[in-house]
Amino acid sequence: MNKTLEQKSTRYLMIWLPVVLLLGSLLFFVMLNMHSHHTQEKQLALKQQNVWNAFIAQPAAMTMQIQGEYVIQKNYLLPAQILDEPRDTSLLIEGSSEKLNFKALTKAYHFNNENYQLTTFVSSKEFFHLTIKVFATEAFVFLLLLISIVVINRRSSRLLWRPFHRTLKKTSGYDVVNNPVAQLEQQTGIAEFDQLNAELTSMIAKVNTAYNNQKNFVENASHEMQTPLAIIRSKLDLLINEPSLTEKSASLLGDITEANDRLSQMNKSLLLLAKIDNNQFPEQEKINISALVERILTTYQEHYDDFPSLSKSIVSGIYIMANPALTEILFSNLIKNAVVHNVSQGFIKVCLSDSTFSIENSGDAITEKPEMLFERFRKGNKESKTTGLGLSLVRQIAQLYKMGLQYNYKNGVHYVLIDFGRM
Repeated sequence: MNKTLEQKSTRYLMIWLPVVLLLGSLLFFVMLNMHSHHTQEKQLALKQQNVWNAFIAQPAAMTMQIQGEYVIQKNYLLPAQILDEPRDTSLLIEGSSEKLNFKALTKAYHFNNENYQLTTFVSSKEFFHLTIKVFATEAFVFLLLLISIVVINRRSSRLLWRPFHRTLKKTSGYDVVNNPVAQLEQQTGIAEFDQLNAELTSMIAKVNTAYNNQKNFVENASHEMQTPLAIIRSKLDLLINEPSLTEKSASLLGDITEANDRLSQMNKSLLLLAKIDNNQFPEQEKINISALVERILTTYQEHYDDFPSLSKSIVSGIYIMANPALTEILFSNLIKNAVVHNVSQGFIKVCLSDSTFSIENSGDAITEKPEMLFERFRKGNKESKTTGLGLSLVRQIAQLYKMGLQYNYKNGVHYVLIDFGRM
C-alpha cells in the first residue's frame, strides 16, 4: 500500500534517528566513564601529594590512618606490581554494615632513612552515581530530542506541502470538457512548487489547445465527409432507377451502395467514439432501461424478417442515470450484434435484472481472441460486412459509466454481460 511522503519521511526518521541517538548515547557513556576514571586518578594523585606533604611537614602530629581517606605504613612493602597504579578495592567503614567500593593508589616514599608507603582512597560509589545520573539525564535529553524532531518534522512537512496539496486539489478537479480552466498559484513561497505550477499551467493550456483542435477536426471532418457520401448515395439512387440499367451494372451499383452505406455508418461510429473519448455527452437523466430494451427488441423484430427465436426475462422498472443517446446505442448494438451474427434457426436470450443485463445468442465460432472483439475494426468473422465498431462502442460506453463488461463463447453460444450495479 502506498504511503504519503510525510509518512515515509517520519518512518525513516523513526528508524534511523533512534539508531543514531542510541549509538551517540553509547559513545557518550563510554566517554563519560573514561572521563570519570581519569578524574578519580587525578584526585588520587592530588591526595597523595597533599597527604605526603602534610606528613613530612609534621610527622609527629600526623595521623597515620584515616579510614576511607589514606593509610601511611612504615617499613611495610606491598608487592611492586600494585604500586603506582590505581586499583579497585573495598573497605568496611566503621558504622557501616557492608563494604564500600573505593579506588586506591599506593606509592613508596623514603623519609628520614626509613621507607614508607602511602595509600590514598577515593570513593567509587559517588563517581558511579554521578555517571549514572549524567547518563540518565543525557538519555532523557536524547529521547526528548527524538520526539521533538519527529513532531517538528511532521508539522513542518504539513506546512511546507500545503501548496502542493492545493495544487493537487485544483488539478484533480480539472476536466478538459467540463472544467478546462485550473487557476494555479503563481507564487507559493517555494521555488519548486512555483515551477511545478508553472509547468502544469503550461501543460493544461497545451491539453486544452490539443483537445479543441482535435474536437474541431473530428466534427469538421465528419461533416465534410457526410456531404459527399450523401451526394454519392443520391447519384447511386438515380443510376439504379435508370431504365437502361443492365443486370450486371445493377449488381455493381448495389455493391457500391452497400459500401457507401458502410462507409457512412463507419464515419458516424468513429465520430461517436471520438465524442465519447472526449466526454462530450455530459447530460444525464434517469432512464427506464426495461422499457428501452423492450422497445429495441420490438423494433428489430419488425425490421428483420428472419429474426431468431427470442426468449426474454425483463424485470420492469429498472432505471439508471446516464446519457439517453449513449444508453440506447449500448443496448441497441448488443441486440443488433446478436441478431446479425446469429445462425439460421438460431435463438436469442435476453435477461434484465436489478443490476445486470445479459444476452445470449447462437452463432458461428469466432476466429479472434474473445478479448480482441471489443477493439476497433475487430470482427469475429473476417468475412462479415459490418464495420467492426459496434462492440467497440459498447466497451467505450461501459467504461464511461464504469459498467462491468464480460464476454464468453462456449459450445456455439455467445454470451455478453453488462453489470451496471457499480454505477
